[in-house]
Amino acid sequence: MGQCSSNAGAAVPPVERAVGSGRKRALLVGINYPGSRAQLSGCVNDITNQKAALLEHSSFDEGEMCVLADEGSVELPTKSNIMAGLKWLLEGARAGDLLVFHYSGHGSQCPWGGVMADCICPCDCLDKAWPGAVILDTEINEALYAPLPRGCKVVAIFDCCHSGTVANLPVTVRQDGLTNNDPSSARELGGVSTRDQSLSGQRIVSRYMAPPETARASKVMARPFTSGVHGQVGSGRYNDHQLWVFSGCQDNQTSADAWINGVPQGAFTWSLLKALRQASHQAAHIDVLEDARTILKHGGYKQSPVLSTTHQPYLRYTYMGKPLAYKRAEDVVLDSAVPRTKKALLVGINYIGTPNELRGCINDVSTHKEILTREFGFAAGDFMTLTEDEPKENWPYKARIIEGLKWLVQGAVRGDVLYFAYSGHGSQMPDRPDRTGMEASGLSDVICPLDVAYGLFRQNVILDTEIHNYVFDQLPEGVRLTCVFDCCHSGTVANLSVKREIFPAPELYRVARHIPWPEEEPASTAIVPNAGPGPVGEAAEKRARGFRKAVVEPPALRSAHHVWVYSGCQDSQTSADAYEDGKFQGAFTWAMSKALSGSRYSIVYMDFLLRAREILAAHGYVQVPALSTSQVEFLEYYFLGKTKKGGKCRAA
Repeated sequence: MGQCSSNAGAAVPPVERAVGSGRKRALLVGINYPGSRAQLSGCVNDITNQKAALLEHSSFDEGEMCVLADEGSVELPTKSNIMAGLKWLLEGARAGDLLVFHYSGHGSQCPWGGVMADCICPCDCLDKAWPGAVILDTEINEALYAPLPRGCKVVAIFDCCHSGTVANLPVTVRQDGLTNNDPSSARELGGVSTRDQSLSGQRIVSRYMAPPETARASKVMARPFTSGVHGQVGSGRYNDHQLWVFSGCQDNQTSADAWINGVPQGAFTWSLLKALRQASHQAAHIDVLEDARTILKHGGYKQSPVLSTTHQPYLRYTYMGKPLAYKRAEDVVLDSAVPRTKKALLVGINYIGTPNELRGCINDVSTHKEILTREFGFAAGDFMTLTEDEPKENWPYKARIIEGLKWLVQGAVRGDVLYFAYSGHGSQMPDRPDRTGMEASGLSDVICPLDVAYGLFRQNVILDTEIHNYVFDQLPEGVRLTCVFDCCHSGTVANLSVKREIFPAPELYRVARHIPWPEEEPASTAIVPNAGPGPVGEAAEKRARGFRKAVVEPPALRSAHHVWVYSGCQDSQTSADAYEDGKFQGAFTWAMSKALSGSRYSIVYMDFLLRAREILAAHGYVQVPALSTSQVEFLEYYFLGKTKKGGKCRAA
């Protein structure tokens, strides 16, 4: 492949926080079809400009860039070379890598399998039989998307016609009601659709190539232009992948090959790079899209670009992994700092021998401890473990849990990593109105230490405000705290300013297994729930644990802290105490463990949440975990700062 050969020894600059520390590669294809009936003028300039932007602003190395163009001293963008370039792009890809594919040239449609298939047009397609001479949507799918490893990010840019739903990914930001620029209504010249539209005195040519007569479908076969360059992608096929696909226009529009600032170039590529320059190359994908649309509109162009991705939160991920502009310099230092101290407080309460007994909470603690020790460098002295199978001085009574919370943050300094996991029952205090004004129910949420099960309910619960006082309010800036609550009704745990939750689906069954607040509080007997089945049997019966929206404080007070809080379910749901892999354990803790092992223990916080959700749904659980944090870019930090197996800890 010549230009596409990998330079394995090249020193690739470290990737900035949002994309981890993996390799970066780019395949740039620009086709002007010089001297042919399909001639364009700006496509090679597009990829020249894109290359300069990647080198200067996104830390790409020239040795890891493949350029195919029909002008200059590079290899030609024939079909075989483009397909070989796509293979090179994915060669050796792994989690943490960032891959870029930019195509500027003609797009078209041709009959394939009874429908009109979308395609891109290599430089050698003009005088050869279609569809064999073009690259079909399905070919791009199989070459670029299907082999993509989990955790490897791809940004694809198509500056060509009728590409509004490129990849047909689940989340697409479109714009309806625009002028129809379908090529059927445009004048054709030598098989190339054109529009004689004056813009700043320049003639604009659309990047649509009509198929040759021998390859055209009948009127019965033809379908409207409703899909993009690779519209055959199933909407759910690539849900595990991290894909962002920019398209130069809506399905029914043409993408302009124009003359701008004295230079021929694609209108979309020009607007995209201009939007990035205006944002100092620090903007979320969705913001880049909206700014490019605005620039095109102000320039008199009717095309409206489109962005597709696999999950809605990815719209807010930063373009090419560049950190957002409001990220502080001290945070950049923090991201790459090796943590000085690690501490973990693990609390698991089974309430053994009481009517409220659970069976999986102590096992949850063992799972957390094993993973933190084996994969994240925690030592035996870094843990405080409070369960009923510990020596009695470490049983999870209220006083001991509060001591543990104080111990967790005591002496913490910038760069330290703290971890708090809670598995057990929770409740709400009905006669103590929420004084923060943040609780939707107006009630105060509580967790239930072991002594709650033996009476004196009111005195022995731990209020949400107490957790705030002992942990969040004492957290110094620059200390990283991750909390995991595998318990019921916890979708907005911590009420941090950035939440990744959903509107939950209706429960398929109704089981109330958190501890209700007793109507009359016995002095010394165990508290029995007002309703609910008896203890779990040996089968995989799902049991629930309650804890509603635990830590509450106005979001502004949390924005300076590095805090991530996972919740086992949405506010209105229950978190299951289940039987999985031969032992009792919390369903959410089990799903987290599976998600971590599946990613080789290197995964960003947001992806970790999405993967845990998928695992739970695949096994029939209706609970939908949630994640809260204090700033949107923190969603893209790596879980506990681990970027790769055996690597240094980074918050990247």
